[in-house]
Amino acid sequence: MHRKITYTFPRMGYSYAAFESFFKILGYDVMVPDPSNSKTLKEGVSNSPQGMCFPFKILLGQFAKLLKENPDKYFKIVSLESYGPCRFGYYSPLYNKILEDMGVTNFEVVNVEGIYPPWYKGVPRFIKKLVKLVGWHAPWAGVRAFVIAGWKVYAVERLERKFYHLIPREKVSGSSEKAFNRAFERIHHAPNKVKSIKKILNEELKKMDQIDHIDDVELPKVGLVGEAYMLMDYSNNLEIEKKLAYMGVDIDRSLWVTNWTLDRLLKTKQHLKHMKEVNKGYLDFFIGGDGQESIMNTILYKKKGFDGVIQVLPFGCLPETAAKQILSNVSEDYDVPVLSLSFDEQTGDAGFVTRLEAFVDMLKSRREIKSKESKAKKAESVTTR
Repeated sequence: MHRKITYTFPRMGYSYAAFESFFKILGYDVMVPDPSNSKTLKEGVSNSPQGMCFPFKILLGQFAKLLKENPDKYFKIVSLESYGPCRFGYYSPLYNKILEDMGVTNFEVVNVEGIYPPWYKGVPRFIKKLVKLVGWHAPWAGVRAFVIAGWKVYAVERLERKFYHLIPREKVSGSSEKAFNRAFERIHHAPNKVKSIKKILNEELKKMDQIDHIDDVELPKVGLVGEAYMLMDYSNNLEIEKKLAYMGVDIDRSLWVTNWTLDRLLKTKQHLKHMKEVNKGYLDFFIGGDGQESIMNTILYKKKGFDGVIQVLPFGCLPETAAKQILSNVSEDYDVPVLSLSFDEQTGDAGFVTRLEAFVDMLKSRREIKSKESKAKKAESVTTR
C-alpha cells in the first residue's frame, strides 16, 4: 500500500514559512517542528553522542518529539548535507541510527546538498537528490514552488531587517514587534502567488515605516557572525538580535537564508575566492561549516565601520571553535572588539543578558572616547592654522 508522506525539516527562524509553502505547492502535507523547549532539548541531549555539536542535539529532540506525537504519519525528514571537516555531514546517518534505537520507525531521512564544482557533476547530483526528495513533478510545478518559496524567504528577511532597524529607534517600545508579528503572519499565509506576496510585503513595509520613530540617531553598530543555524534560529540563540536591538544597538546579521544559499548554490566559486582573499594570513583554507565566513565577515564589518562583532558559537562546533581562536588575532590586528558566545543546553538567559549588556556598554564607552579624541584633533588642527 502506498504510504502518504508528511514532510518536515529543521525549523530555522522565520524561514519555515517559505519551506512549508514549497512542499504544499507540490501537493504534500507538511508539519513544522515546534520551537525548542526544555523537554525537547533534554531528549536531544540525552540521546546524542557526548561530543556532538549543539545544533544536532536541538534537531534530534525536535524531530523525535514530532515523530513520537504522530505515530500514524510517515515522515520524510529533510536534512542538508555537507562535506569536509565538519560533523554536519554525519547528521543524517546519526538521525537514522539514533531514532531507530529509540524505537521510532515512521520516517526516512533525505539529504539535500549544494551544487559543488565541477558543475557537470554537481548539477546532476543536485537534481538527483531533489528528485529523491520530492519525486517527479511537471517542470512548471517545481519552478513555481521554488519561485514562491524564494519570494517568501525574501519577504520575511526584508521584514526582519526592518524590524531590527526600528526597535532601537521606536518611540513606543514594542510597536515594531507588534507590526512585525502581524506582517509575518500575513506573508506566512499569503496566497501562493508572486503578485500577492509583493503586494503584502509593500503594504507591511509602508505600515512599519509609519511607526513613530527617530531615524537621525547615532547607535553603536554590531555585526553577528557564527554558525548559520544558530545565527538564524531565534528560538535557540535566545533571541540575541532582538535583545541587542532593545539595548539600543544597530544590529546586522552576516548570514541569512538568501546569501547562505546563493553562496553555496550559484556563486560558490566567487564566494570561495573572495573569502580566501579577505582571510589571507588568518584562515585561507576550508575548515568546514561557517568558520571561514565568521573570520571574513568580522574583517568586513570592521572595514564597514562597525563598532564590534559577536560570534554565535554552538558548543561542540569544530569550525567555529577554530575560528574563535583566530578571531582573537583579528580583533587585535583590526582593533575591533569581538565577543564569542557559546550556546548549549545549560545557557541561561540571565548570564547571557549580563554579558551582552557589558559588551554594549564597552562599545558605547569606546565610541565616546573616539568622539572626544576626534573633536580634540579637529580643535588642535584649527588652532595650528
